[in-house]
Amino acid sequence: MKTPFLLLCFLTVSLFSNAQQWLDQKYTYDSVLNVSYGSSVNFIGDTETHLMDIYLPNCDDAAHLSTRPLLIFIHGGAFIAGDKDEANLQTMCKQFAKRGYVTASIDYRLGFISDEIAHTCNFPSYNCVFATDSLEWARACYRSIQDGKGALRYLINRHAQYRIDTNNVFLAGESAGSFVSLGVGLLDVPAEKFPEAFAAASVPAPNANTSSCVYNVGKTFPATISRPDLGDIYGAIEPTTISYTIKGIGNFYGGMMHDLLQQSDPSKPKPAIYSFHQPCDMVVPIDSAKIYAGLSWCMTNGYGCYGIANTPKVYGSRGLSNLNTNNSYGYTLDNHFTATNFPYSFLIGAGSCADQVNNPCHAYDNFGARLNELAGFFAPLVSTNPICDTAQVPVGLSQLELERDLAIFPNPAAESFTIRQLTFEQAQYAIFDMLGREIQNGELKFGDNLIPVKSHLIGGTFLVSVSKNGIRSSRLLTIK
Repeated sequence: MKTPFLLLCFLTVSLFSNAQQWLDQKYTYDSVLNVSYGSSVNFIGDTETHLMDIYLPNCDDAAHLSTRPLLIFIHGGAFIAGDKDEANLQTMCKQFAKRGYVTASIDYRLGFISDEIAHTCNFPSYNCVFATDSLEWARACYRSIQDGKGALRYLINRHAQYRIDTNNVFLAGESAGSFVSLGVGLLDVPAEKFPEAFAAASVPAPNANTSSCVYNVGKTFPATISRPDLGDIYGAIEPTTISYTIKGIGNFYGGMMHDLLQQSDPSKPKPAIYSFHQPCDMVVPIDSAKIYAGLSWCMTNGYGCYGIANTPKVYGSRGLSNLNTNNSYGYTLDNHFTATNFPYSFLIGAGSCADQVNNPCHAYDNFGARLNELAGFFAPLVSTNPICDTAQVPVGLSQLELERDLAIFPNPAAESFTIRQLTFEQAQYAIFDMLGREIQNGELKFGDNLIPVKSHLIGGTFLVSVSKNGIRSSRLLTIK
């Protein structure tokens, strides 16, 4: 009986050692920014070029050119806003590059045909979230998935250049970006094409009051807008004959337009899925309901506005998990759901409409902790060979890393500001006035650190310095 036991111990230690490889942040990285990966036709018929940023870990030496897992991060923004430069995604790309992944943050087609009705309300960009019908939401999601697949194929086609292990591909996204990530990872058979992606009836041009919506700026609309067939699930960007395997998907407060877990081809691999979601989310419901269900309640029960019409019913993170369980689909899921439900209250209680002005539930509860959870979930999924060369001497912390990974926001600040540092487990900060006098200092932990604004800081510009072991980086901060 000793031999099987010893073999089991060896395998357990080997798997743990390999997983640890993808948890330790021991590499520096280089970045290649604003790379064009292709173009496609947007919702109004114009051609758009799409960009990505690529982060490459420095884990080769002269005698060993290793390959690395690929991880693509996809931004949110309700399919009508957002871009690859979003701060959370840049941080995630850098953090996983330091773990040995090739990472990328991508742009994709945004926008849908807005409603021809003039929706008005004293709420930011209220009119911009009204599509002409629910098909437009699904069509926007489908276009985004096509672009995500194209971006992935672009990198796969250059796997030798970027040292990518095509058998170890991962995807992750926030909000709408999670819909895209799940679509890229799970929509893998032409027969699974969204029904809304086929040709649909033409619709009137959007109301003139949507001209300032970010996805409509600079566009000219005909009186009637046609809606042609959107093509197959793959899109036209970067065709490839190179096979690849998607091992895992990270879903941060997103979901699915359709049941993508039900496979038309059971032989296709099933990526493992990590999900983080808060039940009080007013934008993407955690279960199965219409997009903006909670926000629509707030609009009609406090703001005196119309509810947000023409949104589709979707499967949120818990709805996705229930589909997997109830239908025995057999996916490996790792769910991280918080406890606060939407209380259906405008003013009172955690998660109420008023509370979510400053504490939105369509967001992270703890960004650093959730990032580390995702790293822990993905790590054992990476194949043992080939990997970054673990025999190398680990690269130490550097001034460059702190420069890259330090953020202070909002700026200008009012009642408080956040110092995000993702280089050290602990560090120190100091605030200096423009005469160089230190007027405040304190300790920082890894991740986001909320700093209350004290009275002596109001109405000035200051230098905020973060340091550890002689490594220092500073930012200017204005306080209103």
